[in-house]
Amino acid sequence: MPAWRRLAAGLIARRPFSSIAMRLVAVVLTTGVLGFGIIGGLTALRLHEQLNSQADALGRLSEQQLAHRLDGEAQLARARIEALGADATERLRQLAQRADISRAVESRNDVTIRELLTAVAKTSGFERLIALDETGRVIGANAPLDLLAVNTRLQASDFSAEIKPLLEKNSRAHPLAHEDTRQLERDLISVLRLPKRPTIAYTAVEPVFDDFGDLIGALFGIRPISQSERTLENFTTLASAGVAILQNNEVVSAAGPQGVTFTKLEPGAAGLQRSDDGNYVARCVDYEAAIKVCVFTDAAIISTTRDQMFRIGAAQTRALMGQFLASAAVSLAALVAALLIAVRHTTRGLSTLASAAKEIAAGNLDVPFNAAGVGEVRSLGKAFERMLAHLRASTRKIRQLAFYDAVTRLPNREKVRDDAPGVIASTGSGALFFLDLDGFKSINDTFGHKAGDALLRKVAERLTGLLSAMDNGAGTPLLARIGGDEFVAILPGIYGEGSARDVARGMIETLRAPFSLGADHASVGASIGIALYPADGETYEDLLVNADLAMYAAKSSGRNTYAFFVPELAETARARQALEFDLAQAIRNEQLSVHYQPKVSCDDGRIRGVEALVRWTHPTLGPISPQHFVSIAEEIGLIGDIDRFVLKHALDEIGELIQGGADIVLAVNVTATEIEDPLFIKHIVRALRSSHYPPSRLELEITESVAMRNPDLVCERITLLRQLGVRFALDDFGAGYSNLATLARLPFDSIKLDRSLVTDVAHDLEKQTILRIAIRLASELGFEAVAEGVENTEDLRFVAENGATMVQGYVFSPALRLEEFAILIEPSRMLSPLDEGIQEEAFTARKRAS
Repeated sequence: MPAWRRLAAGLIARRPFSSIAMRLVAVVLTTGVLGFGIIGGLTALRLHEQLNSQADALGRLSEQQLAHRLDGEAQLARARIEALGADATERLRQLAQRADISRAVESRNDVTIRELLTAVAKTSGFERLIALDETGRVIGANAPLDLLAVNTRLQASDFSAEIKPLLEKNSRAHPLAHEDTRQLERDLISVLRLPKRPTIAYTAVEPVFDDFGDLIGALFGIRPISQSERTLENFTTLASAGVAILQNNEVVSAAGPQGVTFTKLEPGAAGLQRSDDGNYVARCVDYEAAIKVCVFTDAAIISTTRDQMFRIGAAQTRALMGQFLASAAVSLAALVAALLIAVRHTTRGLSTLASAAKEIAAGNLDVPFNAAGVGEVRSLGKAFERMLAHLRASTRKIRQLAFYDAVTRLPNREKVRDDAPGVIASTGSGALFFLDLDGFKSINDTFGHKAGDALLRKVAERLTGLLSAMDNGAGTPLLARIGGDEFVAILPGIYGEGSARDVARGMIETLRAPFSLGADHASVGASIGIALYPADGETYEDLLVNADLAMYAAKSSGRNTYAFFVPELAETARARQALEFDLAQAIRNEQLSVHYQPKVSCDDGRIRGVEALVRWTHPTLGPISPQHFVSIAEEIGLIGDIDRFVLKHALDEIGELIQGGADIVLAVNVTATEIEDPLFIKHIVRALRSSHYPPSRLELEITESVAMRNPDLVCERITLLRQLGVRFALDDFGAGYSNLATLARLPFDSIKLDRSLVTDVAHDLEKQTILRIAIRLASELGFEAVAEGVENTEDLRFVAENGATMVQGYVFSPALRLEEFAILIEPSRMLSPLDEGIQEEAFTARKRAS
């Protein structure tokens, strides 16, 4: 081994060099290599210049020849694509002249048209065939499309201006047609259910005449250019070149080598364009609008001759440079050895700095470090010492923010999760208290969040003082804020419910006193759940869950109180969760059912309406109360699915009865979730169309609370649907607060008096007064008045005599299955001849009121 190499190895073995030393060595090496490289490069420069000149001349000649060939092939490729469009137009013309097509268009039956066009589209090569009537309206297609959306989109597009002249002036003797090649817009692609990609398509419109030569419509055909056309594949086989159809420099269809793109069509030498990866060259010709037809081939064809010359010259250059680099390497090795010796002393202290940095990166901030070295290295060490001191201070601050609540300075959720196991294990027994403030939200809403934060700090101070005073020597209590207005306290050494009860009462009394918030005062309560350990759990997680359940039990029993955890709470929670899961499954599998309760006219006793009501029979629990499972559905966000289920089934089932001659109006409840859905109107219209249900026989019932919640939105939705003939009823009227000014401008058709006003009205003078006013108000506003919840003949007689239009309740019938309801309306009369007096008195009362 040479002496200089032994010296360098010894230096490295005794102490590793710093990265700065290595960088200095790298700079020296780089400078030497560059210097020797420049000298060697100048030596070979003349040879390369001459070689480049000759190679470029050969390359230009090759590019010109290739460009001329590709031009001719691009013209041929364009002609083949144009032939595709002509063929599509001829096929559409033949289809438009077929008698079965003419009869289908004349029938205006979208099902017949779809079945016929689906069959012919497969053989004619069209992706979409659309039938138009003589006005240009879409009446059918070869796929199940939303014809209304397709018609709307076609009317708003350029196709409308092209189709309209064909339908206005056309005759069999001199038929007019239209064909074009264009890019389809994205929203048109969406409504036509075509693949969502840049789509260039041949479009053609051909008139359709009946047997007498009269224009009855037109066929609109769309044949997108596919990503791989057979005619282009055949062309590439014959021409030994690839073909690409570009639209705005994006490949729409291609044949030949895959994955070739031309996003930047900039002409190079001889007019050739390069692919994005540079591996192919192409020539393009314009086709339609921004569409180009390009023929491309491997760029290696150009460079073959030039590369051959470069290989010969490169071989000579490598031989010369090899000799030169061997001598340069020996010189650089000697220079590096001298440099290593020189920088060793200068970089002393860097290894210690690097070792300390690794320890800190591993999380050990307590690593000892003292600056060493000379010059800039020592300055760097001092700066590192200061940085380490700042880092230790910042870490302490971060820990404070990570584990302590910024508002109350109490331990937060993460901190109590870490500390709770130690507190719980410190004694054999204790209690976990879960506190939730009552009325805190109203304080936030009234006084603002700053006042809310101030209140939380004062609550924390009071609870801290209380727990400090209760220190029984068994262990330090732990208090933490784990949520917005939720606190957890763990008290070791609590034995039995008696001691825990005293603590809970003390907490409630401590928080009962008013809080001063600047110039204002506020009061809050506390609902407390208590879980004892080890009886109610041995881990913090179990105790927290159980105490949380007990807290909700305390809230349910009136708030500002406490409750102990009992196993029944967990069973109730599990049963509720299981019921939620079963309800979701029942909705998903359509295991609910729809029952129907009749609405009887007070004029003639006939069944004039019916309300659709959802029912659920649990596979093991049996029938579940609608109020119970509907409230669960509202809480877990499934009420909209139930609404749509009831609407769909009710429209289908009652629609069959109406088609059979039944003279009834179907009422379906609509929740706030549904009516506030932006797609609410679309859902209703789609359901009516799919069931072929007459809109005038549908009445949507909106509760009074929903109507007053957002009256402007409700008014807008009602107005749009009423234009289709759909009726609306204000449900549960009188059960809550009513803004009469808002109610007067909502376009309802009827008001349903809440059962709380109707039940036992015959014996309640106060209810009688309210009911008369409500019926009179409905009459003044032009609404029908429907009394629901009529359970006996006395209440029936009263509401009928005082002007109610219809009644609904168990006095006539409960909600029935469809089969029972269909039998019930067969006689179409509910009142017996003995009740004719009621009918006559009701009629006289309404006549007198009007």
